[in-house]
Amino acid sequence: MPVKYGTKEWDEEYQKMVEERRKAHPKPIVPTPEWGQIFGETIDGDAEYRQAAKTWEGAVTLVLQAKPELGLDEDISVMLDLWHGACRSVKILPKEEAAKAPYVMTGSLDTWKAVATGKTDAIKATMLGKIKMKGDMANVVRHVKASKRLAGCTGLVEAVWPDELSKDEIEKFRADLKQLREQFGF
Repeated sequence: MPVKYGTKEWDEEYQKMVEERRKAHPKPIVPTPEWGQIFGETIDGDAEYRQAAKTWEGAVTLVLQAKPELGLDEDISVMLDLWHGACRSVKILPKEEAAKAPYVMTGSLDTWKAVATGKTDAIKATMLGKIKMKGDMANVVRHVKASKRLAGCTGLVEAVWPDELSKDEIEKFRADLKQLREQFGF
């Protein structure tokens, strides 16, 4: 049964679902809710990020564009609630809600993986148009160390990317995402 985003019930059901999925998936698939929670914990525990981002205020949404051949039939919006060096949460949200973040960065799954693995610099990818950004670019530039460390934290999470899945695993991933979309509206 679907729950409405923005309600206490949604938050409680989301957290319960994440905890259950973390037990079942110790090495999560990017960009699942359990991956998001581990990513958030990684950011929050990173002293280098905390120092570099001590004056940063505002949520950032990372949009991973659809790639149906890998099980991503629709874009996935991952919102990072960042505040003065802390990561208060990372959640997969309905795209309408995630789009309300002060910063929205949209890119292909391939680009995000390249950033996470250190093959591409997130700032350069943004400047080259591989990542589209909505928000105050001047503020991002002022916090370039924080931005780079945030990207670096992505690579610290032990996870599986959809392009590393077998055909059967992709179909299971697709079915999981469909069920989560139906339940949580993302």
